[in-house]
Amino acid sequence: MKSFLKWFAGIIAVLIILFAGLIFFISWFFSSEVSVHDNSYLQINLSGPLAEYKAPDPVSEALGTADFDMKKFRECLEKAKVDDHINGVLLKIGFLQTGFAKIQEIHHLISKFREGGKKIYAFLGPDLALTKDYYIASACDSIFISPTANLFITGVHGEVTFYKDFFEKIGIQAEFLQIGKYKNAPDIYTRQSMSREQREVLKEIIDQYYEDIVSTISDSRDLTREETETLINDKSGFSGPEALEYGLADACAYKSELPAKFKLHSDTPVKISETEYTRVPITSLDIRNKRKIAVINCEGTINSGGDSEQPYFGRILGSAAAAGNIKKAAGSRFIKAIILRINSPGGTSGASDEIWNAVRSASKKKPVVASLSDYAASGGYYIALAADTIIAAPNTIAGSVGIYAGKFNAAGLYDKLGLKNETIGRGQNSGLFSVLKPWTKQEKQIIQRLIQSFYVNFVEKTAEARGLSYEQADNLGRGRAWTGTAAAENRLCDSEGYLYHAVQAAKQLAGIDPDESVRLVYYPKEKSLLTQLLNEFPASIKLTSRNQLLEMISFLERLQGSPLAMLPYRISWNQ
Repeated sequence: MKSFLKWFAGIIAVLIILFAGLIFFISWFFSSEVSVHDNSYLQINLSGPLAEYKAPDPVSEALGTADFDMKKFRECLEKAKVDDHINGVLLKIGFLQTGFAKIQEIHHLISKFREGGKKIYAFLGPDLALTKDYYIASACDSIFISPTANLFITGVHGEVTFYKDFFEKIGIQAEFLQIGKYKNAPDIYTRQSMSREQREVLKEIIDQYYEDIVSTISDSRDLTREETETLINDKSGFSGPEALEYGLADACAYKSELPAKFKLHSDTPVKISETEYTRVPITSLDIRNKRKIAVINCEGTINSGGDSEQPYFGRILGSAAAAGNIKKAAGSRFIKAIILRINSPGGTSGASDEIWNAVRSASKKKPVVASLSDYAASGGYYIALAADTIIAAPNTIAGSVGIYAGKFNAAGLYDKLGLKNETIGRGQNSGLFSVLKPWTKQEKQIIQRLIQSFYVNFVEKTAEARGLSYEQADNLGRGRAWTGTAAAENRLCDSEGYLYHAVQAAKQLAGIDPDESVRLVYYPKEKSLLTQLLNEFPASIKLTSRNQLLEMISFLERLQGSPLAMLPYRISWNQ
């Protein structure tokens, strides 16, 4: 037995030494700065999902596998604009999957970069480019397309799938109560087609997006509106040579031919990737190195607890985690102002209120500006109401002041599967959350009273924060979603703009010189390397699929019957 314990202790000691060595190596590698050669050009690949912000992960950052996000994109362009080692930027764009507001902001950031005098070129290919890819490319100095690539500019297309008939076939009944005729989130479960109100709002949103696409392409490519609409509606698809023929591209070229465009000296330009360039500290270029402003990322469906990822709902914004970050920033004597960067369709009412309260408390200590990304609707808009100023991108989906609650009755499914269930209860409403019976009239009244109470609270907060009467706020509420442009026109936000506009607003409120390049401190912050490795190590031996399933079931159980402040729909841009 003693020999076994000695052997076991030896194994543990060796593992600890190896583990410590790994930590040291990765720490050293990650902390070492990238050397940027003279006569370099920056290549940025824009493809796939593009999150607003991902907390730095030392392991993936060191290994070069970290996700690229909007924060990194902004900083890459900001650094490259003043970095004497960088001659220009090449954007390789293909099948970028992100929202309308982010794409609009990317276009704006490219335009601001060009003001510095350096060239930024777009490359489309080698296979396929879609409307959103071209929208971004149109902001660049020149567009190059692979000779064999296909470009599709098809406009905007929205689809809504309704599950009512499907649920009936499998024996599930969806039962929902909602406040606000525009609060259409439950409709996909309870209806067979769009309501008049849902169609009205979606049409307005898609009309604005289409108008933005047409006007942006027309202005950027020196085309008339009629010419652009003809290309969208009559042609839609273009080969590389056809894109050149119709003025949508400046040349057909292979990517290998483009580095020569950045040649300022006799030597061949050196490529540096966005992954490498993100490791260059922004403060090393004498920017973003003075007083600090916190940027607190609020992204995902709002729920209680900590941040997480759910198989169906995607990213979860945990109210406890968000409130904790807000409290830390508010309590720091080095932070002069706070920016809430919100990208959320909403979530549970209680969790939204927890974040709202944290924002309200923070605003008593220092200025708070809400910056709205793709979505800041329902609960996402609710948390913005406690800020001193709200700034939305023109294509943000905001508002949706409303509430709903519901549950799924699976009694019919049990019957089809031959499952028998018996219950014993005490209390007239003990079956309120049962998934095997519909709500009684009295139970419906209980839920209706609760969601009505939250709706009144939501409208009152909107009225007070936005300087409206209750009646005005109610008329703008009722679950209706607005674009950022319409939200600004209706006083639901203060102005249109992007993150850097929010930085300027925060500086003004904090009494900081508008020309001062403040340092942006992002939350949530990087986990320590040791914590990250300890978290990753046991994950490899978990039964991941089973754990994810149990997590999803637990999450759905918490939503059952809970008041939800969520956007009635999301719009995906797949063209």
